[in-house]
Amino acid sequence: MAYDFVTIDFETANNNLASACSVGIAAVKDLKIVKTEYYLIKPKSLDFDEKNVSIHGIKPEDVADAPLFPNVWKYIRHYFVDNMIIAHNAYFDMSVLKCCLLEYDLDMPEFNYLCSIPISTRACRGQNVGNSLKDRAEHFGISMDGHHNALRDAIICANLVIACIERKKRKTFQAFCNTHYSLPIKKFSDLKPQTSFYKPYRKFERIAISEIAATTESFDKTHYLYGKNIVFTGELQSMDRRTAMQKTVNLGGIVKPGGRMGCSPC
Repeated sequence: MAYDFVTIDFETANNNLASACSVGIAAVKDLKIVKTEYYLIKPKSLDFDEKNVSIHGIKPEDVADAPLFPNVWKYIRHYFVDNMIIAHNAYFDMSVLKCCLLEYDLDMPEFNYLCSIPISTRACRGQNVGNSLKDRAEHFGISMDGHHNALRDAIICANLVIACIERKKRKTFQAFCNTHYSLPIKKFSDLKPQTSFYKPYRKFERIAISEIAATTESFDKTHYLYGKNIVFTGELQSMDRRTAMQKTVNLGGIVKPGGRMGCSPC
């Protein structure tokens, strides 16, 4: 069945992103959640980090008799066919999915995905709202009961996206995407997954902003980036930072200094 979109959330046993220990899914049709699924997952190793347990509450004994990821994948993989997949901080959840697929040498699905952070940013533009799921959900009046349970977080994420569509007075998710055409829709096949939750320090090439000048005199003044001050932080995933900066100024954006330069995942 094709849905408007499907939200997903993983929890992991430790900082190895192939250690998924639960997954929650919420499928949305006509701006209503019509199906949900939740599975505990037994990681290859029952090495649970105390910090992870303190967040989601899942312990080794809770998953001792749970299926391994390949068995869970058989039941959920159909959601990744002809559906837009959405997660909050999607880079993390998509990395967990890809790491698990790689861990068990499973075929890679081809699908597009979106992060709910840029989606909700379009609906609360001009307001100072934090990026966490809690911050965004509370801004839209969405209950946070059960936060950090994978199913509950998938449902919260789905309700967040629905609230954004309704706030912008769009009748469908596709209409919302058509309006906000700059949403960073990405292909799962292009994802270079993070494999560990804790990333080592990396040095970035320093580029003088004065070296970057627009190569066009014609700008689309309706583009989301036009006239906006842009600061690159974090790690760039799909292109080198010089190219990203050049694309920004060619769209009328204004690149500003901001420490180690890169680009955040979402």
